[in-house]
Amino acid sequence: MAEKKRYAFVIDPARCIDCRACLVACRAEWNTPAGQTRIWVHSDGPQGVFPNLSQTFIPAQCHHCEDPWCVDACPTGATFKREDGLVLIDEEACIGCGLCVNACPYQARFRNTVTGKADKCSACFHRVEAGEMPACVATCIGGARLFGDLNDPESTVSRAIAGRAVYRPITNEVNTQPMTLYLSSPAAAAVQVSPQPREPVPAETFWHTVALPVVKAAVALAFGGQALAFIFQLFKGENEYEEA
Repeated sequence: MAEKKRYAFVIDPARCIDCRACLVACRAEWNTPAGQTRIWVHSDGPQGVFPNLSQTFIPAQCHHCEDPWCVDACPTGATFKREDGLVLIDEEACIGCGLCVNACPYQARFRNTVTGKADKCSACFHRVEAGEMPACVATCIGGARLFGDLNDPESTVSRAIAGRAVYRPITNEVNTQPMTLYLSSPAAAAVQVSPQPREPVPAETFWHTVALPVVKAAVALAFGGQALAFIFQLFKGENEYEEA
């Protein structure tokens, strides 16, 4: 029996030239609204003193965590994790509550200004299922963005990390086991992937202890009420049939 796939991104900042082709490809693939993006390229520089200057560019996106807080935060099950590790959003099930957006400690999610739904990198799952690479990876001319199956020793990502130290982006001691592996220690900008970093939302905060249970209870009551109404109408119809 074949081992199940375990997808991951591997990022090599040393190969990124900040051409932004990945951002253009992502926007074209998903028609992301103006002013919003599913992926980023950050900079740690310039570093040093003129004329000895250096600058590194750091690609970043949703980390498709092994322990995704966004999944736990979603009251409708719209955000879910597949067996292959990809964390996706069912737009039809999303109610736009934004709890998953606040739950992400890396700020890799946003509310789409056109749809009102949660949005983020989906690793172009439709392309992956067709045997292709995500749009950003396919467009990266320097090979800074890689994607593949870690359980396949011959995959691009497995070969890229073989015998090398890898670094997971971890923020403020929050470790959701990101499946984005960097070949050099990522700068803070790559950890907090949004251009405007914020403090991560710990599990004990308001959204987890108060807002989430209330929303889940409200959704459960709504579905329960609909079920009871259906049962009532069903029995009412049977009684009317018997009386006739």
